[in-house]
Amino acid sequence: MLLPTLSKAKDTAKKAQAKTEMQNIAGAVRQYIAEYTRSPIPSQVAKSLTMAAPDYTFGTMHSTGSRARLLKNKGGESLPKIASPGRYQVSNAELVAILQGLEVFRNGRRTSNSNHKMNPRKVAFLNAKNATSESAPGVGVDGVYRDPWGNPYIVTVDGNHDGKTIDAFYGQGSVSAAGKGAGLNGLTKTKVGYNANTPVMVWSFGPDGMASADAKGNAGVNDDNVLSWQ
Repeated sequence: MLLPTLSKAKDTAKKAQAKTEMQNIAGAVRQYIAEYTRSPIPSQVAKSLTMAAPDYTFGTMHSTGSRARLLKNKGGESLPKIASPGRYQVSNAELVAILQGLEVFRNGRRTSNSNHKMNPRKVAFLNAKNATSESAPGVGVDGVYRDPWGNPYIVTVDGNHDGKTIDAFYGQGSVSAAGKGAGLNGLTKTKVGYNANTPVMVWSFGPDGMASADAKGNAGVNDDNVLSWQ
């Protein structure tokens, strides 16, 4: 009886930690927007935004040069593909690099902030602990910010400057439709998806490290996801 209780207590503590880290990410994005009057979206990505997909989700696709590969969780399993439409896909590593004013990741790869073009004033908006690997919680040597369970945070940033965001996962009707135009988890239905009334959305896969577009946002494997906007 003691082991399940301890496990639940640990997950509760990790969820609280994730909430704090997600709020720090969201706060850093808001500070960046206030500083530069634009969103911290790499120029390569900004070019791919459309009226049908006005915001950008830093998801589970990790850019390595011109090639992208699926990120994996600490168990070695591929995470579900969560990405905004378009050719150019990046994980939160590029966002973190911009918010921290980094030109090079600790693994030697250059970031989208080369020559400080995305953060010319070199402001450190985000303070986060560094991890020693690409699977541990914190900011890994690859620049990816991972939650307390070792999975990357999913971050969606307002791309059309309307103060609202549509996440590539939670924006889907299969996940967030609640009937009669309402949305689950505090989201609102629009013509192009379910949005949150905030310029940045951050979420974690939670203890199970899973998410599925075949389940509602508050059920199944999605039930334990940790959301910044709630």
